Amino acid sequence: MGKINPLKIDEIRGAVNIVHYISRFVSLKKAGQNYKGLCPFHTEKTPSFVVSPAKQIFHCFGCGKGGNIYTFIMEYEKLSFFEALRRAAEFAGIPLPEEDLEAKTRERTYFEKLYEINETAARYFEDNLFKREFKSWLDYFKQRGLSERTIKKFQLGYAPDSKSGLLEVFKKKNVDLAEAEKLGLVARSFYNDAFIDKFRHRVMFPFHNLSGKIIGFGGRQLRSDQQPKYLNSPESPIYKKGSILYGLYQAINRIREEDLVILVEGYFDLLQLVEHGQTNVVATSGTALTDYQARLIGRYTQKVLLLYDGDDAGRKAALRNGYILEKNGLNAFIAALPADEDPDSFLRKNGLKALEPYLKSQLTPVEFEINMFYEENPKPSLQAKNQFVSQLLENLLELNDPLKTGLYLPLVSDLLQINEDLLVEQFKKLERQRRRWKKAETVSPEIPTETEDRVHRGQYLAEAGVVYLLLNGEERVRNFLLSQLSYDLFENPSFIEVYEAILNELDEVGKVDKSEILSQFQEAVDVQAALSALDLMEFNDPLKFARDCIFQLKKWTLEKQAQEIQELIRSDHESQDALAHYTVELMRVRKELNRLVKDHRAGSGDF
Repeated sequence: MGKINPLKIDEIRGAVNIVHYISRFVSLKKAGQNYKGLCPFHTEKTPSFVVSPAKQIFHCFGCGKGGNIYTFIMEYEKLSFFEALRRAAEFAGIPLPEEDLEAKTRERTYFEKLYEINETAARYFEDNLFKREFKSWLDYFKQRGLSERTIKKFQLGYAPDSKSGLLEVFKKKNVDLAEAEKLGLVARSFYNDAFIDKFRHRVMFPFHNLSGKIIGFGGRQLRSDQQPKYLNSPESPIYKKGSILYGLYQAINRIREEDLVILVEGYFDLLQLVEHGQTNVVATSGTALTDYQARLIGRYTQKVLLLYDGDDAGRKAALRNGYILEKNGLNAFIAALPADEDPDSFLRKNGLKALEPYLKSQLTPVEFEINMFYEENPKPSLQAKNQFVSQLLENLLELNDPLKTGLYLPLVSDLLQINEDLLVEQFKKLERQRRRWKKAETVSPEIPTETEDRVHRGQYLAEAGVVYLLLNGEERVRNFLLSQLSYDLFENPSFIEVYEAILNELDEVGKVDKSEILSQFQEAVDVQAALSALDLMEFNDPLKFARDCIFQLKKWTLEKQAQEIQELIRSDHESQDALAHYTVELMRVRKELNRLVKDHRAGSGDF
């Protein structure tokens, strides 16, 4: 990148109000002369993220990240310094001279390349939807009640029933197909190992991060024989399925204005609400709500209304997720739709006005669970009631919030007609048991098996090895590692942070300054110990050591994927369609694993 005038950099930094910028992504509250909020870089319940308007800096006292406006943009939005400067300049309304930036010749960061691949795919899917030959699939969305305005707002699209439509676009643009494979846009054919399109004959829903960049896709079946019904992008360096909520990027401002978010299950539930003007809505997209997603919501509001399907499965999911939200310090309420309706179908039949009474008749998870119990057991036996109360108290215990529990117990007493003192006594008994169990676990921790211990140590050493070589290895070794590594190969947070620091250093100055990077990790005892141990070793062939480390990390990643799929097969064995899908996925992973082993034995670096 060409040299940028330092005065221009200072001018832009001084013109951007760091509080205004960061508050687009983090809910900040005044705390003396500073502002405080939940850190966007790690999960926490108690705010430790501080922004100083006077000093124009931020710092998290929990995870240690901090710096100025450029640091925040680079860390949070995964951009290079150039892109961070441009983003800040746009926010401040300050033009940047093209000759100073040399934008046409600048190097893109690894993340930018991945975003660009996804953007290329999104444009292809979206353009298809408006082609005459695919008009029926634009009509498909319109018949489901969506206007072109909503379709374009969420960049909906169509993937044709072709094995090479997107592939040809990628080839014309010289896209790295290996990276496109990581993003789940192309896959290797089961028959000849050639690349083919992964999404075929599906309507497409792009996933956006909080900066509006496309990080993944969901594709819905258009034929009943297609499995699975929804095919989502795999996890990648830019997409973690348990860390995003569909539609959050489009909904943030309205959520803050309303101080309320409506949580739904599916894409069409969300899109139908948006179509009817209810835009403070996000979706879990058919996956179980995670603690991370709950805390993500907590950055923007403390009040969540769950609007799920009215059938038994939908109600159970709403109840489960309601308790997850409560456990993470939020206030959850559940709206109970009729048994044969979901938000999408209800709105199309009846409109938003008819939905309003359901939105107002909000029940806490505790009230909702008690109502469900009485619906299923109009005249419960003493045994059934006893079992239900025990389960309900266990749920309250999970909240780990004495104040909220103290408010709920009188309510439970009233609704179930049970003496409140007895409930409190039983709850305290459960608390004592929980403390004893925790104490026993601390005194006598579960001893891992020899295999688990060996894999854990091996994973740690392999990660330490690649970090050591990135810091100390010659250029060809470093280039090899950078071409093979991704965030999902790491398990240890300390090495992820060092890896990220190395990428940032390469992006900013084009080289790795070992002393500069390690100075950032003086207090990271585990990192210092691992790297100093490697310093005492002699490597006759550093490139071979690099290949071995990469091989082990990729091998263990694939083995974990296979193990997860086998667990899914065991838990979902009653569904033949799901069984068939998981079996095909397991065969694909095993085939990839076999190829990895074969290539490594042959001495190939192209994994």
